[in-house]
Amino acid sequence: MGDDLLKETLQLRTPRLLASGVDYNDIQAVLGRLKRFEDWCAEWAAMAEVHERLGDEALRAGRPLTAGEAFVRAAVYYHTGQSVSFEDPAEKRRIQERQRDAYVKAMPHLRPPARQLEVPFEGIAFTGNLRVPAGAPTPPCVLLNPGADSTKEEFYTLEQEFLRRGVATFSYDGPGQGLTRRHMKLRPDWEKPVGAVIDALASRPEIDGSRLGIWGRSFGGYAAPRAACFERRLRACISIGGFYDLQAIWDRLPVSVKDTLAFGFGLESHAAARSRAADFTLAGLLDNLTCPFLIIHSGRDTVCPVEESERIRAEAGGPTSLVIFPEGNHVCDNIPYKVRPLMADWMAAQLGASG
Repeated sequence: MGDDLLKETLQLRTPRLLASGVDYNDIQAVLGRLKRFEDWCAEWAAMAEVHERLGDEALRAGRPLTAGEAFVRAAVYYHTGQSVSFEDPAEKRRIQERQRDAYVKAMPHLRPPARQLEVPFEGIAFTGNLRVPAGAPTPPCVLLNPGADSTKEEFYTLEQEFLRRGVATFSYDGPGQGLTRRHMKLRPDWEKPVGAVIDALASRPEIDGSRLGIWGRSFGGYAAPRAACFERRLRACISIGGFYDLQAIWDRLPVSVKDTLAFGFGLESHAAARSRAADFTLAGLLDNLTCPFLIIHSGRDTVCPVEESERIRAEAGGPTSLVIFPEGNHVCDNIPYKVRPLMADWMAAQLGASG
């Protein structure tokens, strides 16, 4: 089981790691030491520590940009380790906290810098990272929604695509994502946390709160259009690799994805998670999605079949485009050079960005 899970994890993760800025040589170094799946988290955490030390050394030497980039790599590596590790919840949380802390160290040294904001929501607060393109007075902003196993700290390279085009970014961990899971589990009514995010951003002087878009990948590819069905303050929506009905595709999901969803739901078994998945559907809602809508899917997606996006397009109520990349894997992480510029260009045009 461990060998099968390791093979599955490598197949799903390697293109994603590269798209997120993980150095190929580091992947090879970790794999050279990795003998069993149970060591995945520890090996990636050890590699993260290498980059965090590089960041600390660069900061002491007065090289803040180098330090910031090293801290981002450390955060992504910590995330890579803990994201598929569920056997020891206390250790998972410890590595998640190191992931968060490494990115916090990076934030003031990025170009443009990031600012952490708290979003009050149902008696707690979840956090997000706001980045604003330099020299762009009150730019529009896109909300970046992770999937079930991704987090805001993973989005640095994606954010750069939007920022270069004059679009600010707000990457956040909603209910069930990242450290927010300590307080809230994954939930279907994503319009509610998104409404709280929009409320929090509306008064920010750095951005134009009347020009907001939303983007989501995988689970976020469900969450983003779900939110746009209800939240009229969103002016554009992108879904990549999202599902129409989670329970309908449950039986074909890879084991590691089922593990992730069960953990996000706060449930102990795949059977219980499969039952809970019935609540995560866009059925009967998409007529209400009237803003411009871009859907992207891949022909080689082993997580979510392309038919899910075709069904979303068929039922969407507004101007909708579906772009399918036959060679793409799940969320097209193997062809970021094609997909990310397309998404960023489209969002910038819809929001009237000046970049």
